[in-house]
Formats: sequence, C-alpha cells, structure tokens
Amino acid sequence: MDILDVLNEMEELIEESTRVPLVGKVLVDDELILDMVDHIRTALPEEMRQAKAVVSERERILQDARAEAQRIVTQAKEELSRMAGEDELVKQASAQAAEVIEQAKTLSREIKIGAYQYADELLTKGEENLDKILMQIRIAREELRTPPKAEQEAAPTK
Repeated sequence: MDILDVLNEMEELIEESTRVPLVGKVLVDDELILDMVDHIRTALPEEMRQAKAVVSERERILQDARAEAQRIVTQAKEELSRMAGEDELVKQASAQAAEVIEQAKTLSREIKIGAYQYADELLTKGEENLDKILMQIRIAREELRTPPKAEQEAAPTK
C-alpha cells in the first residue's frame, strides 16, 4: 500500500469518526490509526528511496546537460576562432595580392616609359642621321649643279 492511500484512509477515518459534543474533538480507533502509521513507516523508506533516486537521476541529467552545453559552447568558440583565423588569412592574402598587383602596374608603367624613351632616342638618332644624309645629298646635288671650275674655263663663251 502506498503512503497516499494510507493517508487518504486516515483522512476518511477521521471524517467518519464520532465527534465529541461541545469540544469539537473526534474519537478514533487508536489501533486503526497505529496500524496506518505503521503502514506509513513501512512505505516511507521505499518512497524516500524512490524520491532520492529521482533526485539523483535529475542531478545526473542536469550535469549531463551542463556538460553538453559547455561542450557546445567550447565547440562554438573554437569554430568562431577558426573562422576568424580564416577571415584574417583571407584579408592578408587579399592585401598581398593587391600589393603584388600594384607593384606589377608600377613596373609595367616604368617599362612602358622606358620603351617610349628608348624608341624616342632611336628615332632622334635616326632623324639626325637622316638630316646628315639629306645634307650630304643637298651638297652633292649642289655640286652637280655647279660644274667644276676647269669645265667652266674650258667651256666656250657664247
């Protein structure tokens, strides 16, 4: 018999027992009450053991839940840290890539400027050589137009 059943019976016994007039007290069979108390004492250790087991199981479940929560928090922090590290690596790689691209652009500009300067120098020298050649051609033509002095003296005068 379970404790609640015994207590319910005890309550019924008290409610159904004879009342003493003017005093408001109830007369009960002491043997029945003592028997019920005895049942309570017998059932009580079993009930307490079950209650302790429930409390113990509850504590174990709470500890498991706390441990799981701590594991999840730790895992989340590690994942966040890993992601932050990856993000930092991506930022560093992007910065390095931008620097390399800028260096390549600068080098390209310098090479282009150098190529233009070199081409200009070649063309200037070519122009100077052409001017010299043109001058020589003009001198030669001029010489061809003017006959030599010996031919002028030998030529009959008109």
